[in-house]
Amino acid sequence: MSFSSVTKAEICRTGSGKECCELAELSAVIHTAGSISISGGAFSLRVDTENAAVARRVFALIKNLYGIQAKTQMQTNHLKHNHIYSLSVERETARMVAMDTHILGDEGLEFGTDADFLSSKCCQIAFVRGAFLGGGSITNPEKRYHMEFVCGQKEFATGLLNIIVKLGVPAKIISRGKSHVVYLKEGDAIVTLLTMMGAHSSILSIENIRVLKSVRNNVNRKVNCETGNLSKTVNASVRQQESIEYIRTHMGLEKLSPALREVAEARMSYPEATLDELADVLGAESKSGVNHKLRKLNSIAEHLKTTRGE
Repeated sequence: MSFSSVTKAEICRTGSGKECCELAELSAVIHTAGSISISGGAFSLRVDTENAAVARRVFALIKNLYGIQAKTQMQTNHLKHNHIYSLSVERETARMVAMDTHILGDEGLEFGTDADFLSSKCCQIAFVRGAFLGGGSITNPEKRYHMEFVCGQKEFATGLLNIIVKLGVPAKIISRGKSHVVYLKEGDAIVTLLTMMGAHSSILSIENIRVLKSVRNNVNRKVNCETGNLSKTVNASVRQQESIEYIRTHMGLEKLSPALREVAEARMSYPEATLDELADVLGAESKSGVNHKLRKLNSIAEHLKTTRGE
């Protein structure tokens, strides 16, 4: 199962709350995964979903609110190798559901979100939960942080965005083909919203992945830093040895001052040693003192090359 499917299944196991919250959740599910049809004067409402847990959730919401059992049907999608679960109610019950969930108003279909209907925070959270169950998805956090709600109507998407922002969670909206998508890209924002919806196990999975990513990034950063420092040390040592060898060949180390000659001989004897290690070998020398004398040796070699016209 995908991370989205696992998260939705977990949310579907949480309590739906008060009757007003159940209506808010059902409203968002119908807005994102539902359809209304009128045939021969008969009014019907249907919800389609690929997630069995969501289908059971919608079935339970309708039964709790209206005391009826929605008609259920399952079809196999051979192209996607999955199942489509359809739940439907008809005639006056369907019209009642549509009116109660503010899908249908006095002037026809409602494409936005009713502010009065969603005035309390618990109903707002339930509405967001329903929108996620009906048209939402969340990318596996091992790949990236991304959560989205696909909405058919711009008015609904804008209303949903406003509700999420009102709950204190940053989100944005984009158009994708004929759909409008409300999305979150920050790990903290996604965790906050999932916490409100009750997906605690999914949150733990995300947090574990975040910790592993952080540790991995720190290790990589440290390895890269140490590798870079090692490369600098090796390259500097090579240049120093070349300078000392040039002095030995064209001037002779015996003409150097005792202090410089001691550092030169130590470098040639310990070609892979760091400045700290050379300082330890030389006893009283400090790291900065060793570095200063090695720079002096490089300057002497460069001066000899200039004098010899090289």
